[in-house]
Amino acid sequence: MEERIIDDEYGRGVRLKKTKDGYVDVTDETLENGEVEDEALFEFPQFDADEDDEELAGLTPEQAAELIKRREEEAAAKKAEYERRIAEGEELLKTGSFRAAELQFEKALALDDVATAASVGYWRAKTSDFTDPDVLISEYADAGIESLDYDLGEQASEQIKEEYKTSFEKRVQELTAEEEPLASSVEGKQKSRRAVLKERIKKATVAFFASALPAAALLVLAIVFGLKNFTTRENTYVLPTVLLGVGFVFAFIVFIVFANKLINALRMNAANEKLSSTEEGARLEQIRKYKALYLALLGKPMDEE
Repeated sequence: MEERIIDDEYGRGVRLKKTKDGYVDVTDETLENGEVEDEALFEFPQFDADEDDEELAGLTPEQAAELIKRREEEAAAKKAEYERRIAEGEELLKTGSFRAAELQFEKALALDDVATAASVGYWRAKTSDFTDPDVLISEYADAGIESLDYDLGEQASEQIKEEYKTSFEKRVQELTAEEEPLASSVEGKQKSRRAVLKERIKKATVAFFASALPAAALLVLAIVFGLKNFTTRENTYVLPTVLLGVGFVFAFIVFIVFANKLINALRMNAANEKLSSTEEGARLEQIRKYKALYLALLGKPMDEE
């Protein structure tokens, strides 16, 4: 053990003894053997991590207490209003007044940081108590399940997944029944167009290079003969240069025509591979996105239905 003596502010000897357990034992040297020193109670202020310490800084204890009391009263009033709006929203849901309930829950969302009840109630109202769950799914079909969980809140999301599991399973079955014939139609048409476009691209490519080579050759010759005009005082290369230049212009026009046909063929082929380019394809793509999110809500992979 380590022991040392220091003088306190009153000149008394104070013995500090470090025990083997790591604690420090403090003894007043002025006390007689067996004399008990009066105990002193030190109270340290406790700070709420959520409070704005800067706002309390510089205030007197009375002012700080008043500020804390006012905060507590405001928090209590806010909580009471939150609970009131939740209760009113629930009553409106029971009567089928979904729009009015939605407004109550929407206001409640701003009154609580977690707001689980408000979040669940809000989407119950938006979806007519989940008789139309596509209203929720359409909001997050592109963003995905992570965004849905984040926006609704983990607790609210889990509650909705649990309570409306049957509704989600039913919707998956309905979407699957719609998807199968639609996919057969869309993919069949897509395949037929693909064969036609493949042949069109092939012909357009041949025509493109067949027109590009003569145009390039005429351009090179026109430049060569044009430069030769500077090597002689005669007009020997003037006429060939002009003829080659005129030939290049016509060849270039033909090249532009066939290049445009190739570009259009490639553009049409790209559009054919994109489901959203047709009305049926866009619906099929939407169904698949909806199904993916419903299955994620049910905790199932896309290939498991």
